Amino acid sequence: MMNAAFTVVGWVDLSATATLAGGLIWGALVRERSAAGTRALRAAATTLALTLAAAFCLTALRMREVSEVRGVALVADLAATRWGRLWLVRCAGLAVLAVSTRFGALLVPPWLLIRSFQGHAGAHGTVPALIDWTHLLAASAWLGGLVQVALLPRPVAPATARRMRTLATTAIVVLIPSGVYGAFLHVQRFDMLWTPYGRTLIAKLGVAVPLLALGALNHFRHVPALSRGDAAAAARLSRGVRLEVVVAAVVLLLTALLGVLPMPHVLLPS
Repeated sequence: MMNAAFTVVGWVDLSATATLAGGLIWGALVRERSAAGTRALRAAATTLALTLAAAFCLTALRMREVSEVRGVALVADLAATRWGRLWLVRCAGLAVLAVSTRFGALLVPPWLLIRSFQGHAGAHGTVPALIDWTHLLAASAWLGGLVQVALLPRPVAPATARRMRTLATTAIVVLIPSGVYGAFLHVQRFDMLWTPYGRTLIAKLGVAVPLLALGALNHFRHVPALSRGDAAAAARLSRGVRLEVVVAAVVLLLTALLGVLPMPHVLLPS
């Protein structure tokens, strides 16, 4: 039950983080956000604030299960841990991002870095955390950008579509090698694929493949057709982007589950 709660909280955390960070990057590199896109950022910031509070409460409950500390002392002890200090910095960063629309995109990279150090990658050391950070930054730029495109008034302007294509392509170039590194970091032997973590990783990769295929379809077919003036291309692009957002949400759910499951090396002998 506790793991299920952590998975849901982690999923909402990832989704809101990508929507907020990616939306800020998109506004700086692609075009001014629409009214709906701006509302999405506000909703993401509010959701993330509630989710961070929920994550702290769940972690405190888990800490309570393995210690005799209770009440205010428990909260103080959790806040004093490495996880708790990074949690406080994430909260402070979120507060700054929520009110800083002009320079928000510049603050996104260091803010995301804190999350990477707080997770599984950070437990492995500085280099894994930095690789995870590049992965998270690229994923946020891509997925948060897709949310902004999905919320634009129809039809999407060709210039906007081309700039989004450039942003998405750059993100994918970073995503693939950093994702491969992360996979081999946690699953270092073939037999580790049959652990719960390994099977979930396989499922994530299985969903990521059609997500990349949808991105390639938009990149090589729909955006060029839109630029040529194809009247039907705008509708096809919009449908493709909405479908990408849905599939991406599934990828983020599996990513959140990976963050809860024990590492394979814990379950198998060396």
